Amino acid sequence: MAADCRHITVLQRSPTYFIPALNENELANTLRDLQIDETWIHEIVRRKILHDQAVFTRRTFTEPEVVKQELLAGVRAYLGPDYDIDKHFTPSYRPWRQRIAFVPDGDLFKGIAAGRASVVTDEIDRFTEAGILLKSGKLLEADIIVTATGFNLNVLGDIEFSIDGKPLIFSDTVTYRGMMFTGVPNLVWVFGYFRASWTLRVDLIADFVCRLLNHMKQIGAKKVTPALRPEDKDMPLLPWIDPENFNPGYIMRAMDLLPKRGDKPEWQHTQDYWREKDTFPAIDLDDPAFVYDGFEQLRHARVWRSSRPI
Repeated sequence: MAADCRHITVLQRSPTYFIPALNENELANTLRDLQIDETWIHEIVRRKILHDQAVFTRRTFTEPEVVKQELLAGVRAYLGPDYDIDKHFTPSYRPWRQRIAFVPDGDLFKGIAAGRASVVTDEIDRFTEAGILLKSGKLLEADIIVTATGFNLNVLGDIEFSIDGKPLIFSDTVTYRGMMFTGVPNLVWVFGYFRASWTLRVDLIADFVCRLLNHMKQIGAKKVTPALRPEDKDMPLLPWIDPENFNPGYIMRAMDLLPKRGDKPEWQHTQDYWREKDTFPAIDLDDPAFVYDGFEQLRHARVWRSSRPI
């Protein structure tokens, strides 16, 4: 937008991490130069991106300060040593505890360096006729104000679920691998990854749903409901996500609305594609965590029919 107006200002309450990088994939370009088949290129590049994302995420846990300095150096390379990186681009949390913003071709930082854009780190006191009065006392003059943050998460999309006439209290349930919930029949929640492509997990869940539906058809079940097993009786119940792992404001504000998690893999939303790509296809659909209804009657009917004299 900086190219289409006299000046644009980003007002933020607190900084976030950025990754300025080329808005193209150099590996894909090289493979095309070598006239590699596009199908191969897609698979090779996909695996490389997934690998790099996993390595980067792991490093944010094992060497967070090193990664932090690398990210800040990427910003400093555009803005120079005199820009106040500490104030405007140094978050208080370690990398990947909240989402990291990708800046294609460093366009934001090019705009700042050219004087067409600026960043203000402050809080809003109130709106005025001339713009926004900040809590620091500074007036941020503006012709147009675009709001872009501070939303409250709508967990169930205002759908009023009920089970046998009783309203569903979502926060009373325990999540089964972040996609099903104890006591809630025939419901799968399609929720992707925070630190990788959202659709990676969508694909895994879709494959699971197809396998589950085929299994239910095979045994004649009409309903499946996740339930804690006897061995899960004394399992501690924890918030849906560990705030030490991932803690954006919109998730923290909605934590009381979200289901609980346990301390076992089956009852957690791990956000780990490299684990789930193997565990999801291997989920035992006859595990006691899945309670099926309707197939017992069908099984007995088949036995009765097979025993009738011809």
